[in-house]
Amino acid sequence: MSEIFVIDGHAQNWKQALEMTGNKLYEEGCVVEEFWEKCAEREAEYPTGLTEFCPVAIPHASKDYVLKQAICALKLDEPVLFRSMANWDQDIEVRYVLNLALLDDSEHIKIVSRVIRSLKDPEFLKQMDDCDEAELKALLNDYFLTEKLDDCTA
Repeated sequence: MSEIFVIDGHAQNWKQALEMTGNKLYEEGCVVEEFWEKCAEREAEYPTGLTEFCPVAIPHASKDYVLKQAICALKLDEPVLFRSMANWDQDIEVRYVLNLALLDDSEHIKIVSRVIRSLKDPEFLKQMDDCDEAELKALLNDYFLTEKLDDCTA
């Protein structure tokens, strides 16, 4: 089973945002030390910014760098630019970085599906904006790590 960690703060750019989330996952014993650098390498090659209407990036690295499944959610005080996953020439202003450290391929697919399904709902994004760290952790746990949404259609 995965765990969710929530942090908030300021990042100068996407690399610093990845370093912040990667360091939190490392401090919690979920990933190896170079995890965030592997996320940055992957992000440079395969961007993970969603859309201008969904200011979220979902970076990750190979399971080779993961010790225990977890997600670190960073709520930024000001957006940073990530390249769009759909159009690599487009930059997206991202307010949330959901760094995925997942081991199990089938759970990876389930969690990513839940994340995408949740983020398609503008009301869910508004809820994220209105939450403090503890509330955001509970909200994300409810939507991303439970089977609550698995019977719903996207």
